[in-house]
Formats: sequence, structure tokens, C-alpha cells
Amino acid sequence: MPVKSSNIVPKNGNSRYIVRCMTHEDLPQLMEIRRELKVHDVESCIDSWLTVDPQGINVVESEAGELVGACCFIRNSDDLYFGGLYCVRPKYQGTGLGIHVWNACMDHVGPRNAALNAVPGKTELYRDKSGFPIVETEFKCQKNFTMESVDPDNLSNIIPQGVIIESVQDYHLPAMFDYDFSVVGYDRQFALALNCQEENSRTFVAMKNGDCVGFGTIKLTCLGAGRVGPLYADDPAVAEALLKRLIMSMPHVTGFVMNTVSNNVSARKLLKKLGVPLKEELTRMYRKEKLSADTKKIFALYELNLAPF
Repeated sequence: MPVKSSNIVPKNGNSRYIVRCMTHEDLPQLMEIRRELKVHDVESCIDSWLTVDPQGINVVESEAGELVGACCFIRNSDDLYFGGLYCVRPKYQGTGLGIHVWNACMDHVGPRNAALNAVPGKTELYRDKSGFPIVETEFKCQKNFTMESVDPDNLSNIIPQGVIIESVQDYHLPAMFDYDFSVVGYDRQFALALNCQEENSRTFVAMKNGDCVGFGTIKLTCLGAGRVGPLYADDPAVAEALLKRLIMSMPHVTGFVMNTVSNNVSARKLLKKLGVPLKEELTRMYRKEKLSADTKKIFALYELNLAPF
């Protein structure tokens, strides 16, 4: 992979660092950083999106080969990149290394549109100094999680007549791809195909008369929880039945994570049934223009750091 920058000397230090594109071999070190930061990331999901865009994640590496930070702007479509994973190991924070990996990612984006989710207190920084002037006003991205077990018996499995829910198979994929496009507005076939093949994950699809009317995935996070996402459905009852099936398919986990959009009231009701609290709200920001998606069908976001919906 090409080196993006070299011979970086952090503040108050003499050691040199490089910024370069991340490789699949770097994943264990990245996940170590994310665990240090108590973030519920999924290694297989990051691995899949790195396959989609091999130059989309940049890392800071010490002379000794230690990864000390990372950031990504992943190509989701020809004119859409999505940013996240911005992190520096706690012992290196405040050294100025973060800006170098950020700049490498922005070089990857070039003149194209990009989006990110700003944590509380950082909206003004991204808007006024980092080139993300457009603030989403229709919704917030909500982080919901608990380290307690959730009980799928609190959810209904009653679905509309004619709908069937099945574990995803290859023959479901074309209908699932069409449905995903109808929700988010651009083609994600490669990413979704990889999503359905990831280790420690389960994907179910809701079908009616040969058409997909919803689908969902649950994955094991680096902190041992089950994380649902994406979860899309035409009908809240279908979303609830999918969610019940997903939780039942991964019983031996420590905790539950499901990230939502604030304007999907039905998603909030499902989390209330499960007793999963809202932990944090993030502000969606854009570089050039807002994205349009059918958020009433988005019950759980795909990934907070790698994809907009």
C-alpha cells in the first residue's frame, strides 16, 4: 500500500511516525485500540469495508510498528465517502498525530461529497474548520446499547399475511440488493454480499411474493455484544419480527447494541420493549450536499463509522 505521509514528529517528542493505508493484517491492532476506547466495533465489518475500498482507512504507525491511530473515509459510491474510526491511542492523544491521518483521508476523498457523524461538542469544529458546513436537521444518529442481556420474548413475531422470514441465501441477494437501493438510494451490492458472509454474524430476510420487504444482520462486537445493523423493513411489525429472530440467533453474547435514526419512532419503541437505553446522539454532517434516504424504513443503521445509513 502507498505511504500517504512520512517522517511525522509529534509534539513534545522525537520519535518518527508514518501515515499509510491500512491493510487487513493491521486489523488486530486497530481492534485493540477500539477496545481501549470501549467502542462496540465489529472486526469483520471493518474488514469487509476495507475490501470495498482498500485505500479508505489510514493509520499512524510508529517506528516500532505499533499502530497508534486511525481514521477512515470509505468510498460508498463514486461521489460519496463516509468518515469515522477517528481515534488515537489514549497515551498518544494530544500529540498532534490525529490531524495527519485525517489529512490523508481527506486527500483520498478529493473533491467529492463526504459525510460523517459528529460526537457532541465537535459540530462547530467540523462545520467551521474541517470543511463540513452542511448540518442534517431531519434526524440525529442515536447510539443505543446495554451490557445486560435482552429478552427476545419481549418482541412479537406476528407479521403481515404473506410475509416469510428466512435465513439469507444466495438466491435472496438480488431482491435484497433492490430493496437496499430503494431505501438508501445508491448501489451497495458488493458491501451487502460481503456483509452476508461475515464470521460471527447472522442475516435474515423478509420476503413477500418474491420481493424483499426487509432484512437485518446481527454481528459480534469487539467487546462481546451483539450489534444489530443494518435493519430495514417496510413495516414495523416486520422489523420487530426480524429483530426477534436476530437476537434469538445469537444468544451467547454480553450486551446488545443497535444504532438508530431519531426520526424513526417505531425503532425507539422496539428498544423500549428490550430495555435498551439511548447513550448518545450524533450529528450528521455533509461536505457538499445532504443525502436522502427513506428513514422510516431504517430501524438500525448499517455502521456509524463506515456508511451513512
